[in-house]
Amino acid sequence: MYLFFKKRLQKKMIGASLLIGLAICLIQFYQIINNYLLYGMGAAHVLNDSPYSNWIGIDSFNFSPILFFLLIPIIASIPAATLLRQDINNQFILQLKIRKSLKQIIWSYAGVAFITGFIVIMIPLLINFSSYFFILPNIKPDDMINANLAIINKNTLLVSLYYTHPFWHAMIAIIVTSLWGGLFSLFTFATSLFIKNKFVALSSGLMLQIVLLLVNSIIKFPKLGSYAPFDFLKETNNADVNLSTVAVVTFIMIIVSLSLIKWGGKRSVVK
Repeated sequence: MYLFFKKRLQKKMIGASLLIGLAICLIQFYQIINNYLLYGMGAAHVLNDSPYSNWIGIDSFNFSPILFFLLIPIIASIPAATLLRQDINNQFILQLKIRKSLKQIIWSYAGVAFITGFIVIMIPLLINFSSYFFILPNIKPDDMINANLAIINKNTLLVSLYYTHPFWHAMIAIIVTSLWGGLFSLFTFATSLFIKNKFVALSSGLMLQIVLLLVNSIIKFPKLGSYAPFDFLKETNNADVNLSTVAVVTFIMIIVSLSLIKWGGKRSVVK
């Protein structure tokens, strides 16, 4: 169904999604650059900076990173998460069922939702991260010199890798965040099988993000760290994080999304 989705995917929606993500990332880049222009590129704190201590995944001093990581579910879901719901509502699904089985149709749409969600999150993050290499030296962060960032074991996964191989640590962070972009899009796709209003379905991932944040603020497990994606998707976070907790939450998100898709696909709304 490659040719079908090549035509079916709306370039405007993909463009809008990328535009939102890139705009926020560029705002964050501008905020950092503006700070350098204010104090001068020769200032002591600037000379000790690097892309690894300033990109959006590390930045804890500006509002733009908060906005980006909060809106990941929406940004990731815009391109394709509600495509099937639209085709169900306009009955275009009936034409597809003539050529493909219902199972093939549903999982093809699901795959496209995941892939597009992954890509539209990865691209802005990669552009933001790579942009800093044009203005800052490629030097490893130091736990003493960059102590103001407070990048420690409690709030950063694989913190030793950050100080020894910061580039690969950033790449892992980008991949994990993009993976969750795909998962949020997949979750939105799954809920769209049950919710007829595509705009309500589109916001389901964001609602899940907010609910998990609220629940995590009430029901805490100090030894396990935060189980809200917003708290552990950045390279370094404002909350305690735990690798095992992140892995378990990711696994649960995958199982829940796939289960909802399997269950929703059997409902009369798509038959």
